[in-house]
Amino acid sequence: GTAAATTAAPAAGEAIVALRVTQDSWFSVRGKDGKEVFSGLVHAGDTKEVTGAAPFKVTIGNRAGLESLTLDGQPVDPSKYSAAKGNVARFALP
Repeated sequence: GTAAATTAAPAAGEAIVALRVTQDSWFSVRGKDGKEVFSGLVHAGDTKEVTGAAPFKVTIGNRAGLESLTLDGQPVDPSKYSAAKGNVARFALP
């Protein structure tokens, strides 16, 4: 397929999850169909944007390193992941 379109707007029915970390953190996102949209290490100071079909299941392997998390540009309520036991957070968006 051609990747000519460089707009930030997601396709219909899709949403963008963006996270920024202050420490290296493993990060995984599964989309509506349960398939993994992204899985990998995000390095300290980096922002990772993942586009897929919501709702998402998100896993963050180093919650302490999470600086910010947004869904379609809107901040995600930290209470979604702050209640996690230990340093691994698993939660759903939205």
